[in-house]
Amino acid sequence: MKFFYRLTITFVKTLMHFLWNLKITGMKEIRFKKGCIICANHQSALDPAFLASILPFECYFMAKSELFKNKTFGALIGYLNAIPVRRAGFTRGTIQKFIKLLEDKNNIMIFPEGSRKSFTAKPGIAKLAWETNAPIYPVHIENANDLWACFFRKKHLYFVFRKPLYADEYKSMVKEGEYRQLATIILNRINGTSDEN
Repeated sequence: MKFFYRLTITFVKTLMHFLWNLKITGMKEIRFKKGCIICANHQSALDPAFLASILPFECYFMAKSELFKNKTFGALIGYLNAIPVRRAGFTRGTIQKFIKLLEDKNNIMIFPEGSRKSFTAKPGIAKLAWETNAPIYPVHIENANDLWACFFRKKHLYFVFRKPLYADEYKSMVKEGEYRQLATIILNRINGTSDEN
């Protein structure tokens, strides 16, 4: 893990504990594999930093290309493994870039809804998983959009790690090419609305 990355996530995790009443469940029971996909629901612009700070390994994640227009901020999130993408999101070029990361046993973080305003899963995450046989680790984030309540200890900034999805399981659920269906299964697992949570 790069020094700057480690330093930053340690700082963020400390803030989460002392300011926002951090709580994590389910993570200790998981044996993570390299070349994995961490996927979560999207509540706040801080979700990537929050989620990265509680994981025991580095992750790469997508960031809107507009965020890189400010050179200082762009350099900062670049050091934290953010990869610029256009608003179109999962273009062919983006998918190939992330497939290469997974094939090289890097870990990536994805929010299947694509944005905080969406509540449906985009098919890109499913295509990435299918092409690489990557294990999928679903995480449900709660109260990242209500940090004041967390600050006053009325709520927890809460991360719930769900049961992982492995290639043999998700490839038995859907046929090749039915990526939107698989993406919906993944999002349901994140939100705890599937049979296997």
